[in-house]
Amino acid sequence: MARTVGSWWIKDGIDGRRIEAQGFASTLDAVPGFNWTEDHGDADVLEKDFVETSGYTERVDNVDAVQMSSHGNQNSFSVWGGSVSTSDTVRFGKSDLEIFATHACKLLEHSAAHPVGRWIPAFDRLHYMCGFHNSSYSGGGQNPRGTYFAMYAAYLHAVIPWMPQYPVREAWKLANIAVEGSDVEWAYLRCTGTGANTYNELLTSSEPADPTTDRSFWTAHGSC
Repeated sequence: MARTVGSWWIKDGIDGRRIEAQGFASTLDAVPGFNWTEDHGDADVLEKDFVETSGYTERVDNVDAVQMSSHGNQNSFSVWGGSVSTSDTVRFGKSDLEIFATHACKLLEHSAAHPVGRWIPAFDRLHYMCGFHNSSYSGGGQNPRGTYFAMYAAYLHAVIPWMPQYPVREAWKLANIAVEGSDVEWAYLRCTGTGANTYNELLTSSEPADPTTDRSFWTAHGSC
């Protein structure tokens, strides 16, 4: 059974946000064993796609990996007409989602004032949340971010077998080094557990084991 990918994006006057998200999904869609099954933009980016809502299945959990492009801050990211925050009931991965990537600014800031553990409750069976420690940019040179993320994580190795396949954390880092300046800091928060060590996890067509037992959480950030 193929692994599925999705794209969510709010342009807010910058079409590059759509290009980023769709670039990730369309690039993986070209890899055998992956299908692009969800694509939602602007007014179709709903809060209930991410937040538990009675009588509704969150569409983000219909896929294994997603790229989300919108605004953000330390405690929330934007959806159409609102936001998803650390105070909402978010359970990423309760059905399927393993990788949630977004360029929302400062979402994964880890500092004395804003420890990144605020996002741990959003991890049900989620493996990785990829984002930024500080502000990121959109449009122009950042348009290929999603494409590069998918290329480093899976596509290049699939089409040129002698090319390396990078772990999820490294693919996210390299994609952002390629499109951002050194003042921007990539970041990730990951969950690992017994039988599911996610440190070197690869994005492949095979479903990985989920970190559900003896879980621990790890974060990193660095200059692009």
